[in-house]
Amino acid sequence: MKILIVSGFFPPYAPVSGSRINKLAKYLVEQGHDLKVLSPIREDQGTSLTPEISMDKVIFTEFKDINAFPSAVKNWLKNLFEKSEKTNTDNKINVAENPGEKEKGAGEESKLSYYYRKITNIPDRTIGWYPTAVREGRKLFKNWAPDIIFTTVPPFTSLIVTSKLARIIDVPWVADYRDLWSDHGYYSGSDLRKKIDKFIEKKALSNCSGLITVTDSWVKLLKDARNMPVELAMNGFDPDDFENIKPKALYPGHLTILYAGALYQGKRDPLKLFEALARMGEDAKKIKVLLYTEFGKDELTDEQRKVIKDNNLEDQIVCNTYIPQAELHSIMAATDILLLLRWDDKRENSVIAGKLFEYIGAGKPILSVGGTEGEAADIIRDNNFGMVSNDEDEIAEYLKERLADKTNSPNPNRDKFMRDAQFEKIEKFMAGLIADHNS
Repeated sequence: MKILIVSGFFPPYAPVSGSRINKLAKYLVEQGHDLKVLSPIREDQGTSLTPEISMDKVIFTEFKDINAFPSAVKNWLKNLFEKSEKTNTDNKINVAENPGEKEKGAGEESKLSYYYRKITNIPDRTIGWYPTAVREGRKLFKNWAPDIIFTTVPPFTSLIVTSKLARIIDVPWVADYRDLWSDHGYYSGSDLRKKIDKFIEKKALSNCSGLITVTDSWVKLLKDARNMPVELAMNGFDPDDFENIKPKALYPGHLTILYAGALYQGKRDPLKLFEALARMGEDAKKIKVLLYTEFGKDELTDEQRKVIKDNNLEDQIVCNTYIPQAELHSIMAATDILLLLRWDDKRENSVIAGKLFEYIGAGKPILSVGGTEGEAADIIRDNNFGMVSNDEDEIAEYLKERLADKTNSPNPNRDKFMRDAQFEKIEKFMAGLIADHNS
């Protein structure tokens, strides 16, 4: 097959969530398909992932960040009036010169930026990429034509881009929903915004041939909401990521617990774990919790900080910012327990975080804190991958057991969750869509 992938990000300009599209591209190339990738250069996404296909297969395009406009206007106005406002400075206290202090409201979004975003970020901030993506797609089609176009969302602008490109060249296209859009249980926009998003999504999918998503619940939801074929292809792990790896033990002599990802107060929240440690007395001193998040220590809430301080856990909670995924894998290999944080809400039941499969690939016990129901919890329990709990006493007892015995036997269920088994389903699904379109 000749396959064009349209993605709002692709390594090295991609967050960790870009791992699925990175691995899918690698799989399709290894299966002998003629592959091209169309993606923007997103300097704002960091470089935690390494591309796993040859860069001559990737068409990186310019990315216009529409959200940069308000900042540019504010900076221009600031520079314009800066000289006229700078008077009698010798007789004033310059707050910025006092170490440890910053101006009130620094780092907060202005009302101008907020309303600008609400009006222009439809469907999201990637919309500025649309004209460039369509233009580059037209150029590509002059010399190379795909049999099918594959896109992955979010960002949801990719749906609009792909719908347009498929109309230009008249080929089938498929949308891979790593997260749902207007159908998502987490949707938090206003009623008006939801109507707008529903309209745009329906319009974009009007020429779509099929959908792919990552959980059974979402398959059922999409089948009910969209009148088209839907395929289940879960996330998974790549065994190559964990072969010949050199474990990087950071705290020998301690029971180490690792979490990598975002924290959301009350949803993906380590507070229950901190409270469990508080109940362990001196045993807690033998444990290190390693948190790798976007902003490190700054992501901890006041409530979490209070529990840490009141129970003298400052040395036990080690906050770090994101690191390259390859380095994280070497730390996973030396960690005793891998932490999964889940929201204790029925809307979480249909969500399976991609990191769960990375944890399975690492072959270490998984401690899931938060919701005890849903597909992710079932995967952990049914396959004996670890413990699921939202009770501080249960968590504390589990940690005491692991302190007493850190041995870890290989789990025969691990191999069921390799990426290739899931990607084979995507491959067959696309082949079927092409056959239906041609007939």
